[in-house]
Amino acid sequence: MNDIEQIEKYLGGDLSQDELQAFNLRLQNDNNFAEVFAMYKSIEKEMHETEDEIALRKNLSGFTQKHFDVAAPAKIISLKPNRTKWLLYATAAAASILILFILKPWQEKILTNEQLYAQYAVPEELPAVVRGSNDDSLLMKATTLFNEVKYPAALILLDSIVKQRPSEAQLQLALGISLLETEKYDLAINRFDSLAVQESIYKYIAMEWKALAYLKQNKKADCIALLKLIPPDAGNYKKVNELILQLSKK
Repeated sequence: MNDIEQIEKYLGGDLSQDELQAFNLRLQNDNNFAEVFAMYKSIEKEMHETEDEIALRKNLSGFTQKHFDVAAPAKIISLKPNRTKWLLYATAAAASILILFILKPWQEKILTNEQLYAQYAVPEELPAVVRGSNDDSLLMKATTLFNEVKYPAALILLDSIVKQRPSEAQLQLALGISLLETEKYDLAINRFDSLAVQESIYKYIAMEWKALAYLKQNKKADCIALLKLIPPDAGNYKKVNELILQLSKK
């Protein structure tokens, strides 16, 4: 007996005492089945028989057998005619069943470390000029390369610029990210550490990027431990907390 037929028998009062007990137990313990039951019960109240009902029932039965390997045909019940309303609810029912059983939205996808890194390691673009003049061609070229995620080329220029401007925290962060994206992990982490000990707006952003460096190296425990050090009043707290939750599912 498939799920739809079982629900119909329940609504029609056709279940035996043992079947009824098992049905109620499943409603309590199977959230997915409970959602389907609630949806079907709501639709059942409004459905009315038309000449299309038998054909639709047959199609739904085939749909169930195809996707759930169920051999038994769905039971056909007789209802009063109301063509327009039936077609409306039949369409809604078919769409709901498709979403619930094929797309399965309740099954949340678990992302890999690589996928999580790609999702969260998205740096802010450098502004066109970072405390420089419009004729600072080296800085503007480095900025363009960084914003276009051409990290190997940006790294060469940023390394030279940061040596001349060691107090530019934003440029130090960009250099650290460029080092990370070119897999120079130790140098990147050292750069993030130097920023994290400074009292600037990039303190906790640097800690976040250091954690992402651990994530990129598949050091999940180190990544989570560092993210947990970022306080609730930090501007990036919500983002890093979301990442912690994602990593905790793995």
